[in-house]
Amino acid sequence: MTNGRRGRSRAVEGGPGALRALTLVVPLSVVASYNGLHAQCPDGSTPPCRAARAEPGRKPGVPPNSIAVLYFDNLSRDTADAYLADGLTEDIIVRLGQIERLTVKSRNAVKRFRERGAEDPAVLGQTLGVAYLVSGSVRRAGPRLRVTVQLVRAADGLQVWGDVFDRSSGDLLSIGEENARAVAAAVAGRLLPVERTVLAARPTRQPGAYDHFLRGNFYLAQRTARAEAHAAEEYEAALRLDPGFGAARGRIAYVYGFFVNRGWSYPGVSAESLLARGLALADRVLRSDSTAVDAWLARGNLLRSVDPPRAKEAMRLATVFDPQSAEAFTFYGAMLRELGDDAAASRALLHALELDPASAITMVILAGGAFIERRYQEASRWTDSALTVDPGFHDGYAMRGLSRLYLGDIAGARADAETALRIAPGEPPLEESVLAQLEVRAGDTVAARARVDRLLTEASDRPDLNSFYGRHIAAALVALGNHERALEVLERIRPRGGRLGLFLRSPEFDALRTSPRFQRLVEESRPR
Repeated sequence: MTNGRRGRSRAVEGGPGALRALTLVVPLSVVASYNGLHAQCPDGSTPPCRAARAEPGRKPGVPPNSIAVLYFDNLSRDTADAYLADGLTEDIIVRLGQIERLTVKSRNAVKRFRERGAEDPAVLGQTLGVAYLVSGSVRRAGPRLRVTVQLVRAADGLQVWGDVFDRSSGDLLSIGEENARAVAAAVAGRLLPVERTVLAARPTRQPGAYDHFLRGNFYLAQRTARAEAHAAEEYEAALRLDPGFGAARGRIAYVYGFFVNRGWSYPGVSAESLLARGLALADRVLRSDSTAVDAWLARGNLLRSVDPPRAKEAMRLATVFDPQSAEAFTFYGAMLRELGDDAAASRALLHALELDPASAITMVILAGGAFIERRYQEASRWTDSALTVDPGFHDGYAMRGLSRLYLGDIAGARADAETALRIAPGEPPLEESVLAQLEVRAGDTVAARARVDRLLTEASDRPDLNSFYGRHIAAALVALGNHERALEVLERIRPRGGRLGLFLRSPEFDALRTSPRFQRLVEESRPR
């Protein structure tokens, strides 16, 4: 889930990760630098950042050894084989990204160019700010794979290297290795021994386990409760085939952290058991590799509500062991905001965008902060940027719907909320809350009450409400004028702490601010 450079253990976000370089021990005292950050966007502009809005990742001048690996086309008859094309693409991104002499675009930066591989290379190269483009296709026929790859010089479209691989499905690891080695040599010249070692590293020697791992990564990138549960199942299947597959174990912990953090119900497992399982898995990974960034991020998310100081330290260590990880800085920034350090949170989040200007989740978190501080137009612009780089991002639509609601854009708010519901039904009910508030504004309180009653019924089996659920249900009740019930919902939220305190700052609860019960909640939720 994270990006790094040579000498650090790392795994690319959503990609097949956990390839090991020659690991250097990084002192725990290292503190990530935020020098050169600006008040808003990294380039000094107001949101949405120019880099994210127009040309993700582009910097003045094009580095001569810069590469963008475009997502490979899936030419298999079975559309379910899309995970193979995505997995091979991300494998090559991971491997090339560990070569210090290369500048490699993240998966986020190239994701929105999935359907644009046939465009003029000069245009794509200029937009992405790279000198070289890698593209290809994957076709599976029974047990055989045909992989076609080409490297072109963006400026003139000249093919520098290309090849066709006809192999068995079990050779996918070697195909990724050979492609990365050929591309690296074509761009950077003769490879050093340590670079060849890095490119040859494999997370597992078991082809079947790797296949399950790629399937898991495909689901993990979708960031919905249903998809994340499928991802965990695939990683567990990978571990059954290769019990020593540490990257798969780290990813299971990572998934569990998402469920605990978002308040999702994991099939057949209580929240307490999921927390215990996730921590045990993360600790096991860290005992064998103390620099495993996925495990530190998993630990941070798992502890985020129950032990914020330890969660903060885990996320800080993720930024130490992979200073190039936009995801690590994003989680760290979100944690700092929940602990009340808004200035440091903004620096970390903006630094994440410097590392990866196409990180949609970072933009949505920035939007959430702007909304709470009543900068609704800025919040809307951040979500515009997020949806530009990831047009299918559920959280982007949900957050923009809330921002548009407070800007008075009723039609836009409704369209965004309904789109979010279609993309991921059953997520924490932000979009349902937006729709209920829209119904109240339209005078249809009957429909709004029915919607809120459904949310309360769904939450009735939860003795302690997760803060995401409680916040949005309570906000809808406030809109309905049912302040007593809204306070009851907020009082059910457990655990109390910085996240609830952050949410209580939202303008959605302005009507409750004079209530002694609400003031008590604010006091009980102050970060400690």
